[in-house]
Amino acid sequence: MKSIVIYTSKSGNTRKVAEAVAGELGCEALNFAEADELNLDEFDFVALGYYIDQGSPEKEFKKFITQNVKNKKVGFFITLGADVPGAHATQAVEQGRELFAQNGNEVLRTFICQGAIAPEVIEQLKKLGKAMPDDPRFALTPERLERWERAKTHPDEADIKAAKEAFRGVEI
Repeated sequence: MKSIVIYTSKSGNTRKVAEAVAGELGCEALNFAEADELNLDEFDFVALGYYIDQGSPEKEFKKFITQNVKNKKVGFFITLGADVPGAHATQAVEQGRELFAQNGNEVLRTFICQGAIAPEVIEQLKKLGKAMPDDPRFALTPERLERWERAKTHPDEADIKAAKEAFRGVEI
């Protein structure tokens, strides 16, 4: 079985998981920006990794998926700043399944873990929180600030181990 891992990563979280998954699958991990010339028809299984940006895969990677990943056996993995498990994480996985199903892909594996939020995103969220302190989407609550701190420690060794286990034994 010929496999490949394609990912996007802003802060390095998804890259770490991509490298672990590629190690488990015995294949290459490639940033999607380097994958324009790649012929996905050459692969039996494609693992795709992305971070969540405003509730969805980041815009350019989502475009890459919709334009290039069609009628494949796939697995996907996600990193996000929210707690896992949690409603936001569950929604992200379901949206991922829907995204891949739109192009006739068969999802064989999924994985999601918390990841550190990029510092520039934290600063933007803090500005929104200060500008709109009564808006529950942006309020700088102790719980939110604690989650941001907790997210800085992920993906950790347990996350990496779980990612490998999630993709172990993929058979086509």
